[in-house]
Order: sequence, then structure tokens, then C-alpha cells
Amino acid sequence: MCFRIVIFIALVSVLGCVQPSSKAAREGDREKVDSELSGEMSLKADREDLAKLRKEVPAERQKSNDELALYLQIMKQGTEQPQVVHDKFTGLTAKRRQAFREKVQKLRDNYRRDENKRRDEFLDSQKKKRTSYTASKRTPEQMREFFASQDTERKNFFSDERDRRTSFESEISAQSRDFESYMREKINEFNEQYRLYSKKFSERPVEKKAVTGETNEFKKIDQVPSKPLTTGE
Repeated sequence: MCFRIVIFIALVSVLGCVQPSSKAAREGDREKVDSELSGEMSLKADREDLAKLRKEVPAERQKSNDELALYLQIMKQGTEQPQVVHDKFTGLTAKRRQAFREKVQKLRDNYRRDENKRRDEFLDSQKKKRTSYTASKRTPEQMREFFASQDTERKNFFSDERDRRTSFESEISAQSRDFESYMREKINEFNEQYRLYSKKFSERPVEKKAVTGETNEFKKIDQVPSKPLTTGE
């Protein structure tokens, strides 16, 4: 009876520690996913290209239109054929989506590796406990209690791992939905600006080919305000 009480206390202690640590682990997983993927919700040029473009933009414009900086600047110059502008933007969106997919895959690969490591370490720990415990003579009742304890620990471990995996995948899915919502918004913004650009490009005087990128028509395009950035939440 005394041994049963000891086992029960040990189990309560183990179960009491599982919940807080499991919650902390899931929070850690969410933070990893968020820090890795949230930065992808941006359609900025890479730092070097954006820095070059920003030198040509007035300071007040730099503050107000960073998200649209690259493709609006392409259109502002007024020197590119509309199809070229469209192809450049399409290339940018494809590149951004590919980068997002690669980061998601990396997160999943890393999670799977860590998950396998946790499982192997747990099972190895249980094996060592069994070896140590059964090395001494035990009564049948003690053996039953010990293996029942191990079985409970194993069930709790794998249940917690399933919950943790579900939480991880839910965060990945949420970030993916937000990213796609963001991309749709950026594409809609581009299409709106692109229609105006195409119209002005086709109407420009032949003798004024916007060599300097400073025609009044294209200045008007530059003054069209962009929509505020959201993630679709």
C-alpha cells in the first residue's frame, strides 16, 4: 500500500509538470513560426534595390509608401512598357511566394527533426528506467505498479506531442492564410495602379517619351495614395 502511495504521488507530480511545460513549448513553437513567417508579409524590394530607389524619392514620399515602393516607382518613371511592368511585378510575387513556401518547409523539417529527437530521448529514458528497476528483485505487485506508471507516462507524452503538433500546424495554417490574404491585397493594389499606368502610357504624346520620368501624367500616378497594409485578420 505504501508503495502504491509513492507511485501515485510520483504520477501526480509528473502530470502536474506536463501542462505548464507543454504550454510553454507550444508558445515557443508559435513564436518560432511567427518570427520566421511574419516578415514575409512584405512586398518591399531587397534592401540594396530599395535603397537605390529611395534616393530618387522625396523624403515625404519615402515615409508614406514603403510597401508599394518598388512597383510604384517602376510605374512612376513612365519609361517601361506596361507589359514589362506587369512581368516585373509578377516575378516579384512569384519570388515572394516561393520564399514563403521554402520557409514553411524549413520550419516543418526542423519541427519533425526536433519531434523525433524528443520521442527518441523519451523512449530511451523509459528503457533505462526499466533496466534499472528490474535489475533488483521486485514483487509482482511492484512490477505491475511500475509498468502501469510507465504506461501512463508514455500515454501522456504522446498525447502532449499530438497536441503540440496540432498547435504547430494550426499556426502554420494561420500564417499561410494571412500571407495569401496579404498577397491578394497587394495584387489588387497593383492592378488598380497598373490600369491607370497603362492608360496614361498609351495616351502620352509620342514626342515626350518620359525620358526623365518627370512628365505631369506620371507625377499624377505617383500621387495616387496606396491602401493601408493589413494581413487580412
